[in-house]
Amino acid sequence: MKENKKVYLEAVRIIAVLLVIFNHTDGSFYYTLPCNIVTYLYSLILTVICRMAVPLFFMVSGALLLAKEESLSDLFKKRIARMAMVLVAVSLLYYSFDMARGRIEAPGAGDFLSRLAGNGIRESFWFLYTYICALLLLPFFRKAAPYLNKRLILYLVGLKAVFDLILPLIGLITGAAFSFDAGFVSGCYYYMFLGYYLNREGEKEAVGNTKEQTNFDVCKAAVLLAGCVALNAVLVYGLKQVTGNYEVSALDYFVFLTAPLTFIIIKKCMDKVTDKSPGGKIIVAIGSCVFGIYLFDNFVRWQLLPVYLFLSEKTVGVIANSVYVALAFAGGFIYTWILRKIPVIRKYL
Repeated sequence: MKENKKVYLEAVRIIAVLLVIFNHTDGSFYYTLPCNIVTYLYSLILTVICRMAVPLFFMVSGALLLAKEESLSDLFKKRIARMAMVLVAVSLLYYSFDMARGRIEAPGAGDFLSRLAGNGIRESFWFLYTYICALLLLPFFRKAAPYLNKRLILYLVGLKAVFDLILPLIGLITGAAFSFDAGFVSGCYYYMFLGYYLNREGEKEAVGNTKEQTNFDVCKAAVLLAGCVALNAVLVYGLKQVTGNYEVSALDYFVFLTAPLTFIIIKKCMDKVTDKSPGGKIIVAIGSCVFGIYLFDNFVRWQLLPVYLFLSEKTVGVIANSVYVALAFAGGFIYTWILRKIPVIRKYL
């Protein structure tokens, strides 16, 4: 806890959790319903952008965890056991809420364990299950990470492009089915490897880069990011015209590029910001609460639902949804900040 934190990684976390919250609101569905052009573009573009939320979390994990050396015992005690306890605790919390609201027909220990095993308590907790699995395989990928170079990273990006963009697009257009198993390329380790590599190489570049070079690199990355998002949105709209349906899978076509580009932009913009500066302290303080904001998102949004419905009646969907996301983020931060004052809870949040 006393180590100097990398402010840019905390900033990535903050942006990622905001995108997660948006993804859990009606804003991610507006574009599928009859609406005006402003609401349509707001929903479609932000829905495309928010698909990189979880990949950004895994990139941060890769940057922080793949470079660490620890025993299997420490891995299980400090990380896997901790995450498993968090999963059980928050699942029990939400299960209790559901019982109190009469949403469970036959509550009991057996029913709880059955739902817990099958991620049947909160769908958004799939991330916790995936993260635990990623931690279980972490020792193997730690051995590979130091050998990553530019050529291997480009090869990995190329593979990801084939399996996430080219083959799915061909399948949707032609109806062809492909039976290739991409393995970890299609999973979280693509993003963990990229997070590790970009963090490592970025530290080397930061030493010699001038301000003008950094600004130029950020501009190029921002233009490429905007182009990927726009092209992805066009593809989603175009496939709707061809197939008659909005293909949810199409929202992920360019995530393999948009997530690392966003990571690069944030890193280059915040390379000089330290956790001792006023702005850095604020970002680190908020970033330390991101995990709790994610865990309490469903609970906070449920509490704020009357506010959202009121705003939906009095304003337009774009405004109502934007305020709803901001309030849910603020509410989750307040809950987490208070709970982190309790030493026993602090180590888990």
